[in-house]
Amino acid sequence: MSKFSITRRGFAKSAAVAATAALIHPAEILAQSAATPATPLAQKAKEALAKLPPASRAEVEAKVSEIVRRYGDRLNEDQKADILRIMAESQPGLDKMREFLLHNDDQPATVFQISRKGNTTLAAVNKKGKA
Repeated sequence: MSKFSITRRGFAKSAAVAATAALIHPAEILAQSAATPATPLAQKAKEALAKLPPASRAEVEAKVSEIVRRYGDRLNEDQKADILRIMAESQPGLDKMREFLLHNDDQPATVFQISRKGNTTLAAVNKKGKA
């Protein structure tokens, strides 16, 4: 038996605490950023966040709250605002990638070929070795 075993009850308590923290923490971050004086970084972060649709905004807030939860004691307010700005500006690209549907049987657009000694491919080298 592992010395790090966890019971179902302990897991359920941890999951409930994590879910509650994820719901409460984004509001605290936004309240803190609204209470602090507006820096250029905080202003850019708010503008980038305002351009997003509600679902994307919620995703960005969840990601930022997780980063602040983990590393918040090491970050100052400008760094937190910069993280929010970066996440908000990169979200539209993620949304576009998610809209493009792929299935398990879709082939890649290009085929990776290893070349040896100039333009000779590995398949050609293998054929020469067999002949």
